[in-house]
Amino acid sequence: MILDTLDNLEKYGYMSPLMDKVMEFFRNTDLSNLETGRIALQGDDLFVNVNRQGAQTRDEAPIEAHKEYIDIQVPISCDEEMGFIADAFMPAPVKPYNVDRDVTFYSGLCDTYLNVRKGMFVVFFPGEGHAPAITPDGILKLIVKIRKSC
Repeated sequence: MILDTLDNLEKYGYMSPLMDKVMEFFRNTDLSNLETGRIALQGDDLFVNVNRQGAQTRDEAPIEAHKEYIDIQVPISCDEEMGFIADAFMPAPVKPYNVDRDVTFYSGLCDTYLNVRKGMFVVFFPGEGHAPAITPDGILKLIVKIRKSC
């Protein structure tokens, strides 16, 4: 997991050969005017999901983890609390792995909670548990999905 500001995103170019396209997206996109939906940057290897999610508490936010994609999560409309739990401490899954959505959901709560402010980002690598979108009023956010094998 990485937590930093968008101003420092270029420090993390080593994460994937596709990071140049990610950085170009952030340099050339007005984040305040994004419509919800999917933005393809390189087919299924690199895309952005712009999501509007409703209010939820820590107890309501399920832990999730991915196998194929790195997530870069960026709150747009407000600050967001996100839970984190290392893969070594993951609780039991509540549903089997969904190949089409690249997600497994888990029971319980995360060990650590982070306040992610507007202008920041969090990177969750495959296998790392996270419980995003914990807000009292809901949130508009974007999630960059980078296939780990690229």
